[in-house]
Parts: sequence; structure tokens; C-alpha cells
Amino acid sequence: MINGPVLLGGYAAKSCPRAVHNEHDATVPRVDTVVPPALRQLFDTGIAFEASVLAEWATLDLPGYVDLNDLDGDKRTHIGATIGAMRAGATVIVGGRLPDDVPGHRTGKPDLLLRAAAGGYHPGDIKAHQVLTKGVDAVVSTLESPALADAARLTDAGAKAHENDLLQLAHYWRMLAACGHQAAAPWGAIVGTDGFTWYDLALPRFVTFSRSLGKARRSALDRYDHEQDFRVRIATVARQRTGAPDDPAPLVVPIGQAECTTCKWAPVCVDELPGADLSRELRGTLSVREYLALQGSGISTVASLAASDPTAVLAGPYGTEVAHLAQRRHRLHKAAISAQLSRDGLVLRLKDGPLPVVPRADVEVDLDVEWGEDDRVYLWGLLITSGGTSRYEAFFDPAVSSDAAEAELARRCLTRLAELPEGTLVFHYTAPERTRARRFGPLPPGSRHPDRWIDVFPLVRAAVDSRAGLGLKTVAVHGAGFHWRDDDPGGRQSQDWHRAARAGDQHAARRLLDYNEDDVRATLAVRQWLAGL
Repeated sequence: MINGPVLLGGYAAKSCPRAVHNEHDATVPRVDTVVPPALRQLFDTGIAFEASVLAEWATLDLPGYVDLNDLDGDKRTHIGATIGAMRAGATVIVGGRLPDDVPGHRTGKPDLLLRAAAGGYHPGDIKAHQVLTKGVDAVVSTLESPALADAARLTDAGAKAHENDLLQLAHYWRMLAACGHQAAAPWGAIVGTDGFTWYDLALPRFVTFSRSLGKARRSALDRYDHEQDFRVRIATVARQRTGAPDDPAPLVVPIGQAECTTCKWAPVCVDELPGADLSRELRGTLSVREYLALQGSGISTVASLAASDPTAVLAGPYGTEVAHLAQRRHRLHKAAISAQLSRDGLVLRLKDGPLPVVPRADVEVDLDVEWGEDDRVYLWGLLITSGGTSRYEAFFDPAVSSDAAEAELARRCLTRLAELPEGTLVFHYTAPERTRARRFGPLPPGSRHPDRWIDVFPLVRAAVDSRAGLGLKTVAVHGAGFHWRDDDPGGRQSQDWHRAARAGDQHAARRLLDYNEDDVRATLAVRQWLAGL
């Protein structure tokens, strides 16, 4: 039996409930704590981005800026220093640790504590993802003036509200309130890759299931309180289990989901589900709620979903349980197709009906770009095909670190495209290449202009059903039979190589070029496969 009070960290409310159970149930075998490679890449990216933000912040010499990261490891001293800094009125506290909130079952270390003008603190966190989106009224600050009182409302961007981020901020807000150091209004901040954005944690913004109304809009604090309370009850029951016959039953059972691919508990949890279990086989295709709703409708295996009529399923109890999901019909239809493919031992298949026409030309270019953690493009790769032969050309500078350097690199690539004859067709896979090229000028004329480039992804989407997504690697490998030279190609892996190449590692630079060349050759392979069909 695990002793001591139940204390949940800032990640618990946004994590799988079964993982919380496993952590607190002594009868569940302990597992190797080696972090899976995919998760390690996420951690490393986040750590590197946070370090870059804090390094920049430290150079500003802001009055009242306090960094307590060096105290991590001595919990009592760390908490004391955090409380002392708040009592002293520090403007920015980096790497603090708040007192455990035992009645609320909370423990945690917010990345940031930001002083409010009228006293008290707002929680903040640093995340290696974007925080702005289309819209208006994003409330943003700068590292130089981080206070909410000094924030500005944007007229050309809205705040991208990642629910998991806001649940974590809500956790720290409740901890601040428990120790009496909360600001007057429940706002929190996320420093992301494209801005420093504030969020009203009491604003109803998340559409959730409602038993009485079908759906309801709830705030981050409402969502957090519900999820936290649920996980406290899960942990409390889990701690009562000793392996005795009269042990209480777990409040949650394993359900396959996207989180399982990086969860340390998977070997003693979802991986032990029967092979025919729907959520194990299609983990990540649907949410836990959708899987549970299907089980309530008598559909719990791959075979049963594959044989079902999605329209009839939606008309029954399942539809009531997922009424709050805007894309419930599309998601169920997609899951049914995935179940059919799984049943038949396939990753993808061609759709019924006519196939899309793939444009061809005497000169064709397949184009792919790579960008770093600072969102600047450091590599434009072209595969120029003419007369049955293909030649790879790269415009590559891993040291790109300014707008001017990025623009110069883009100009070289776009000038090369302009040199190709009118009638040349330029292909890419999904939107980033075209979107990024439009930022630079002068743009090549005629058929080489980005507005005339051809996105291969819509052609694939019109022709192919898949149970593993329609990413270039899935379609190229399982459809066109293409294989990358590197055993582990991927966007996150390339970020590691880019950091190393920037530091002068020539092997990493070569891997980036090979990876990019394989991407454009894969795009050509997919086009040829579709045309050949």
C-alpha cells in the first residue's frame, strides 16, 4: 500500500486517468522508467525552448526578476524561497515551487509566477508550441514588460487555447489561492514559440458533454476542478488495493488512446488488453469517451465496428453520449474505415470511384522545406525531374538565425525556380511550402509562382483511405513502396539534427540533407504511384 497524502502534480488533470490509477495502485507492477524516444524528443524540444526563453529573459536585467531553478532538489528550501520572493514582491519568479496543497491534493512547480499590479501572482508556463491563431483580441505581453497590466490586445491575432495548457495553469492558480498569493483575477500566461499570451481561466471556452443539455461551454477552472476531483477519487481507491480478494474495483479500466504510445505504463496497461479490443488496435483514432460510448452500444472489438453502420450507431445511445463533439459523424466514419482496414490486415486502400488526375509536365519540381525551433526556414530542397532523370538541389544554411538570412536563403531558391521554363509544375505535400514561400520576394512568375504550385495531399486524400493517417511517410511507404535511408526520419528528430548542425556537426548536416532529399523523392514516388493507378 502506498502511504502519505494523495498529491497530484500539474500534469495529472490533463493526463490519462488510468495512468493516475497505476501510479497509486501498489498491485500494478512497477515499470521501467526509461522515457520512450518519441517522448524524450518532446521533452528535449521543450527543455531547449525553455532554456532559450530564460536565457533571453535573464539578459534583460528586469527589476525583481528571480530565478529559483538552482534550488530544485531541496523541496523545503525551494518552497521557502518561493514564498519569500512572493512576499518581497518579485515581479517575475522563474522555477519556483509552491507549498503542497494537502486539502486540495495538489503539488507543483510552475515555470513562472508573474506579479499582478495590485498584488498577488498569476501562474505562467513556457511551451514549445504556438499560442496565436487567426482572429482578434489576443492579450499579449513581452519579456520586457511581462505584467498583465501592461499587456496589449492584438487586432490581427487571437489566442490559441490549448486545453491541456490551461488545465495546468488552473492547477497552479488553485495552489496560489491555497497559499494566499493569488492575484485578484484568475488569469494565466503561456510563453509560446510565437508570443507571450494571457488567458482568462474563468472564461467559458471549452465545449464539453452535459447530461442535461447535451453539451455545455465550461471554463478552464471548471474543467480542471472536474478532472482533478475525478483523479483524486481514482488515486484514493487505487491506494486501497493490496491484492486481497475484497479489494475495491478500480474506478477506471485501460482504454487505448494516443497518449498510450508514449506512456510508461503501456506494457502493464493497454498492452494487456485482448488483441481484438477496439481501443487497443485503433488507439488514438477516437477519444476515451467515444470508445466507452461504443462499448455501451455493444461495439467493443475491431470486427464489430468494421461490420457496423455508422449512421445507425449515431442514431442510437452512442450519438447521445457524443453530442458535444462537432465532428462526431466524421470521426466515427473514419474509425469504422480504420477498423475495416485493421480487420483486413491493411494500412491503406484505394477509395471506390474514379481516381483524381495527377498533373504532369516536361519539367517537374518536388519541393520540401525544413524549419527550426525558431520557425525560420533553413533548408529548401528541390527535386527537378526532366527527361526521365531527377536531380536534387538544396539551398541550405543551418546557421540561419535572422529574418534577413532566412529571406536571402529563400530568395536563392525562388530565383532558381524562376530560371526553369514556363510550364514547369511545382509539387509539394501539404501547405507549409506554399505558405512560407509567399512571405518572400520576388516570387517566380507564371507556372512557378507559389499560387500555381500543386499540393499532392488533396490528391491523396481523394484517392486513399488509411488507418495510420495520410502523412507523407505513411502513404509513401505503404502505397508507393518508398523507403527513407534513415531508420528514424521525422520532424522532431530533424530538430535534434538541426541543433547539432548549427553547432558545427557535419554528420548531422548530412542527415538533414539526406532526410530532405528523401522527402522530395517520396513526394515524386507518391505522384508516380497515383498516376500509375
